[in-house]
Amino acid sequence: MNGVLQPWFRPEQPGWRQLLLFKAGWFGLVLQPVYSTAVVLLLLVWWLWQLKPAQRLTVFTLWGSGLLLDTLLLAGGVFQFDSVWLPVWLVLLWGWFSLFWLLVFSPFLQRSLGVALFGLIGGPMAYWGGAQLSHSLQIMAETEFWLILAPAWATLLLWARHAELWWWQRLKGDI
Repeated sequence: MNGVLQPWFRPEQPGWRQLLLFKAGWFGLVLQPVYSTAVVLLLLVWWLWQLKPAQRLTVFTLWGSGLLLDTLLLAGGVFQFDSVWLPVWLVLLWGWFSLFWLLVFSPFLQRSLGVALFGLIGGPMAYWGGAQLSHSLQIMAETEFWLILAPAWATLLLWARHAELWWWQRLKGDI
């Protein structure tokens, strides 16, 4: 990889570049899923290949947990899509978020309170923003939406932090 792109794609040095890449992937998947899916998928696979086993397991734990949460919220009518199942772009977005949770957000949110606040505010804001920008995502009335999604996301991210620490301790030699 050339010297210009290297700081953008190094998983061991999180920073503002990776945050910008996360946002670019989020906007791409929400606004233009047809065009961005392949790019996000390729970058996601490449980054997963670069990670250590415990990091990879952390990403897959959050990715699977997030998909389960969204499936339950979809079945409960908290939001809906043009399709019956979760759309492919959202499945990829969960992988994308899980990767960047590990690389960017988690290293800077060391306390449980910070993780919970990030989930309380960031999770619902992401869905609300996605609903405003995308024609395929509709959310229920805003008050109920916030009352359900905020604690669900806080719990999910606290679970992700716990799983990350558990994988790190379980696979100490592979980190």
